Amino acid sequence: LPFQGEHRRAVSALSFAPSSSREDEATLPVLLASASADASVKVWEITEAMISEASSSSNITTSSNIQNVQPRVTLVGHTRGINDVCWSRNTSRYIATASDDKTLRLWDSSTGEALVEFRGHANFVFSCKFNPQSNLLVSGSFDETVKLWDVRSGECVSTLPAHSEPVTSVDFNADGTCVASASHDGLIRIWDTFSGECIKTLYAQGNPPVTSLIFSPNGRYILAGTLDSKLRLWDTTTKYHPRFEFSLDDIEQAQQQSSKKRPAGLKCAKTYSGHVNTKFCTFAAFCVANPNRQLIACGSEDGNVYLYGLQSRKIEQVLSGHAVTNTPTTNAGPTLAVAAHSTREILATGGMSLDRTVRVWVPQLASSEVVDEDDETIPSSTTNPPC
Repeated sequence: LPFQGEHRRAVSALSFAPSSSREDEATLPVLLASASADASVKVWEITEAMISEASSSSNITTSSNIQNVQPRVTLVGHTRGINDVCWSRNTSRYIATASDDKTLRLWDSSTGEALVEFRGHANFVFSCKFNPQSNLLVSGSFDETVKLWDVRSGECVSTLPAHSEPVTSVDFNADGTCVASASHDGLIRIWDTFSGECIKTLYAQGNPPVTSLIFSPNGRYILAGTLDSKLRLWDTTTKYHPRFEFSLDDIEQAQQQSSKKRPAGLKCAKTYSGHVNTKFCTFAAFCVANPNRQLIACGSEDGNVYLYGLQSRKIEQVLSGHAVTNTPTTNAGPTLAVAAHSTREILATGGMSLDRTVRVWVPQLASSEVVDEDDETIPSSTTNPPC
């Protein structure tokens, strides 16, 4: 879109408000929350007029014609940078945040008022998510624990000694019965929400540190990013994980040879590579609102955002809006924050270092090629039009 929001420091996380059940949802503004190292969260309103203008326009969006927009509300109260932000699953009224000040907070997204403060972690709180019922909040911290909180009271109801190194990401599955946690110790663990029992442990060959994870909408798969510049899609329904990871090529070769069989309990269904991720915690998202265009989006330390075909594993498009600066020889730094709307083809990205902007992307309705901000044309297929 030819509009952008801006923070004073790096954009650390993004989250779209949940879809409304109202019949006129398509005409309602889309709400987007952005968290930043400047210790604030800003809520942006993306109107239908803005989306329609960008979708139907043939004009090239460049840094010279992007308009800055003002946030609907700004949430201020944390004393240090904010690492994660999430909306309540069943309403767009409440927002939760996780901060380097070792606390989480619950906010009223309409008034900007802080409603509840969650205290108990001994180090930076790096990740937070609501359960589907939105009465529980899960958090992951650099103190190596995962905590479950009662949203109304702010009390910690369970502490899981989850990992041996900082916990980088947490998420609930589709029905809220399980929690997944990721850590720099290279492990992904799945926990029973109510008993606190570790049900499964996943890991890739070499145990690369895990920087992010997210459950698929159906709750069957986990998409995880690791510091070997790969995204892996894990099938959580198999009974156990083998000692080593097998690629799809290994599987195909094994199936062609009668003396070999597909490894039992294989969980890594697909691997995506092409982006750069060796230092920071980058986010990834399922872009599956359109059944005819199923993508995975992820940030990258080269400043770009990569869109992979969910099934093909191929790079379908590279979004370079954050990587470009007014000085051609200067890179704007990593782009870590990525979020996708659950029911509409809308993607949000956030920049770091020299950029610090929030940008929103939508498909162009009638275009045979994409033009990025360097005026470089990128051909696109009919099944994967530009975003």
